[in-house]
Amino acid sequence: SLPLPRRAISLPVEPDSQASPPDFSSFIEIWGDIDALKETVSTWPYAVNAWRVRQFVPLAYEQTWPSGEQSPGVRMVSSIQRRPGMSLSEFEAHWRGPHTEVAKSYTVPVWHYNQNVVLEKLRGEISVDGFVGMHFRTAEEMAARWRDYPAEAARGAEDAAKFMATEETQSITALETVWDTRVDR
Repeated sequence: SLPLPRRAISLPVEPDSQASPPDFSSFIEIWGDIDALKETVSTWPYAVNAWRVRQFVPLAYEQTWPSGEQSPGVRMVSSIQRRPGMSLSEFEAHWRGPHTEVAKSYTVPVWHYNQNVVLEKLRGEISVDGFVGMHFRTAEEMAARWRDYPAEAARGAEDAAKFMATEETQSITALETVWDTRVDR
C-alpha cells in the first residue's frame, strides 16, 4: 500500500534452514521521488535498515506476468562490503566493469542481474556498500551455476576478491514479487 510507483519484496525461500542467518531476513525495494522515499522509510513501523542506492541493471528480464504476482524463479540477494582500502568509486568501477563481464560469462546465465551501490544510509545500524540481486529461472539453474562449473565459480570468486570483502557477504535465496503501477496490465 505504499504510495510509490514501483515496489518489490524478496522473501526467503527457506528462512529457517540457514545455520547462520544473515543480518537481513527479507529485502524490500522501493522506487520514487527521494522525499517520498525518505518519508516512507522514516515512518516505517518495523525495525528496518534502509539505504538510498544507485542501481545498475546489466541484465534485465522482461516482466510478462502481472504486477503483484510472484516473479518466476528464485533470486539470490546479497549484501556487499568493499575491500578495505578501496574507495567507493573504485569499488563501483570494478563491480560495474570487469566483474559484470565475469558474471555474464558463466555457462548458466543469470536471468536478471542488478547491482546497487549505497549512496546514503537512511535508517538502521547496518553499514554496507552495496547489494546484488541475481535472479534465475529456476532454483536448479541457480544451484547448477556454481555446482556444475567449479572453474567458473573459482574465477568469479577470484575476481570478487579484487573489490569485495567476500567474508562479509551475506545472502538469502528468495522469491520476488514486484508491484509496478507504471506498467499498464
